[in-house]
Amino acid sequence: MNSRSNLAMVLAVTALLVAPAAGTYAGDKPLADSFFFDGRGGYQFSTGNSTYSGTLYTGDRYPVVFTIDLPEDATIRYQRYYVYWAWSRRDQQSVYPTFSVSDSPKTGSTLEPAARYTDNKGFSSPSDFYSGVDTFPGTPLGPGKNTVTLVVTNTGEGNSTFVIQGIGALAVYESASSPGGLILVKEGCDMLYNSFGITQQMATSRIDFSREIDTGRMKAATLDLVAPSGGYSRSDIIRKNALYVNSRGETAIPPFFAQILAIVFPDARGGEWTDVFDATSQRQIGIETRDVTRYIGRTGNFAAVQDRGDYLLLTNAILKVEYRERT
Repeated sequence: MNSRSNLAMVLAVTALLVAPAAGTYAGDKPLADSFFFDGRGGYQFSTGNSTYSGTLYTGDRYPVVFTIDLPEDATIRYQRYYVYWAWSRRDQQSVYPTFSVSDSPKTGSTLEPAARYTDNKGFSSPSDFYSGVDTFPGTPLGPGKNTVTLVVTNTGEGNSTFVIQGIGALAVYESASSPGGLILVKEGCDMLYNSFGITQQMATSRIDFSREIDTGRMKAATLDLVAPSGGYSRSDIIRKNALYVNSRGETAIPPFFAQILAIVFPDARGGEWTDVFDATSQRQIGIETRDVTRYIGRTGNFAAVQDRGDYLLLTNAILKVEYRERT
């Protein structure tokens, strides 16, 4: 075989090795930009009275009640309901779920879906079923107290089943009485699990915030993250996950010098935390709210969520920056 044939074979094998998979436990499906707001306003995110549904069979219904309070001068700029589902199958075959969503009793109408994000473990096994999140705009909320009941009904054929880990409601609003600033919303579904040959570095999902921030006017910055299953594990794993904000994580410098740098320049490496998110066997939507003011720069801001044996779906990220009033 000549050298050109050898090269062709090497390139063919390499292409097979690096070909993207439909899904994996690695951080290969970064969250997408979904909304950006610049002005006076705020947002509310709630999971209502969500609990783990257990198996939903064809015809089964799953209701969640939300109570969302908005300022009296609020005008909705972006609204989404998020249905977090998992273990979608028909008998032992992986299938995508089919379900309807209504916002009864507000209107009783069926909501039209806006997007679906999915992921799966990505290798052959008897339990490689799909997980994901479906998003719905819903009937716009109004100023003051809003009480909405969302009802999900499994409309799949035959023995189609899935579980719902919970439902989230997001309302981004404009309000003249609220502080000014920026709100950056990202959504998707990235399944992370440091297992089955997936290293911690591979089981890391990076979240890039591309908008420029006026750090000279910045008063506060808050990062909200949503991760179904995040923080809930049947085994007692110490440091089972990690969150990095503008941090490169482990560096090549010796630990002794790293400790000195951390003392002299405490913010130089960004923020790093472990054991983030909180969830239980019944309330399975992991939420993390973190003050990241001291770590935010003008440009190039990012966060990264890393699994270390926890197993989670990273689905939502919201960065809110509050500005000081102009003088």
